[in-house]
Amino acid sequence: MKKRIVISGYYGCGNTGDEAVLRGILAGLDELGVEAEITVLSSDPVRTESEHPGTRSIHRFNPLAVVRSIRSADLVVSGGGSLLQDITSARSARYYLGILRLAQILGRRTMVCAQGIGPLVKQSTRKAAAKALNRTAAITVRDEESRLLLESIGVDQVPAQVTADPSFLVDADYESADAVLADLGVSPNENLIGVSLRPWPKAETALSAAAAGIAEAAGSIGAQCLLLPMHQPDDVTVCEAVEGGLLVGKMNDVPTVKGLIGRCGIVVGMRLHSLIFAASEAVPFTSLCYDPKVSSFAALAGQKHVLEVGSWDRESVRGAVEDTWRTRSAARAELERKAAGLKNSALESGKLIKELVNREQ
Repeated sequence: MKKRIVISGYYGCGNTGDEAVLRGILAGLDELGVEAEITVLSSDPVRTESEHPGTRSIHRFNPLAVVRSIRSADLVVSGGGSLLQDITSARSARYYLGILRLAQILGRRTMVCAQGIGPLVKQSTRKAAAKALNRTAAITVRDEESRLLLESIGVDQVPAQVTADPSFLVDADYESADAVLADLGVSPNENLIGVSLRPWPKAETALSAAAAGIAEAAGSIGAQCLLLPMHQPDDVTVCEAVEGGLLVGKMNDVPTVKGLIGRCGIVVGMRLHSLIFAASEAVPFTSLCYDPKVSSFAALAGQKHVLEVGSWDRESVRGAVEDTWRTRSAARAELERKAAGLKNSALESGKLIKELVNREQ
């Protein structure tokens, strides 16, 4: 009889990064030969089953279906992304911690998989996180800062292992990417700058300045900006602020998006997974950091230009983009050296899932 795995996360919401996490988890399990029935808790089950063939999906706010699936599971995985944070709202963290606690109350084995933890500012959230995570069978996080945060809030019963993001395991689809570029009237050999911006509260002026700086840099370089709204429709307007850029209208196929980023000479990104995709395909990047997770990954990837939100002005962004373009050959070589290690690290979460799902209860 096949084993059963339930995966909980921010799925079915149009966020390319979160879908890449799920795609990467599934790719890792496939590479490791894990044969299991996968049920995904999603905001849009039809979309999830379409975008991730071979999975079964149920609505994450259907209590009877969720309880039924968890009760019959061999392992419940809280899967990837920034699920446990309360900087925008505590509701999200409460939901994902609630899924873990429900599974634990029902006697199911649980795991936290490749998450970026925090910020956790509310004491109630920190206590709830420590309670749930100390009862898991395994924890992997995607950066050292997350491991240290868990340690600081009292997660001391289960050691957190630092691994790379599962999306490193997703293969880029260059054939589909080239078809998208052809529809936009662009050759894969043209000078392209991938741009991934997102809205951020109280940073409208800085975002406007950054968009102007990117456009000016592209003009001076003689490059075309490829606008990649990683969360639709939220990111579309802010991406379109980069004058003269070409907007990619459909971003629901993760391998295609990764292929598009792989065709770029450099990437300028706010969205974490635009930078992860770039590193995976050895594309140098300038990071526009609005959250510690972006700064952490830029440091891990060894990229030179890491601009914190308070320093975004037209001149600094333009200068950083131009310099990233000038030095892209050396930066690409460095990323190529790092990529294989990051992909191997990303597989570690899958190895733990395989071990846990096959362990006797």
